[in-house]
Amino acid sequence: MRVTSVIPTRNFKLLLVFDKQEYRIVDIREFLKGYSGLLAEVRDNLELFLQVTLDDIAGTVSWPNGVDFEPAILYQESMEVDFS
Repeated sequence: MRVTSVIPTRNFKLLLVFDKQEYRIVDIREFLKGYSGLLAEVRDNLELFLQVTLDDIAGTVSWPNGVDFEPAILYQESMEVDFS
């Protein structure tokens, strides 16, 4: 399982495209609720959150502060988006 595209929104949500062209969305504020440290930085700092990048090698997303997530975790914590 791999993330092939990521689009951050200004309300701390990530639109994720997984291999097999499956679209899903995850609310980072809910996903990281109760965490501190580097995870809280991603959850609370919009400027940092919007700097998310796709790691083409690992097929996941990461931030400049070193936070990244396994594709399976992102898939599990996200909801399917139906564009039909």
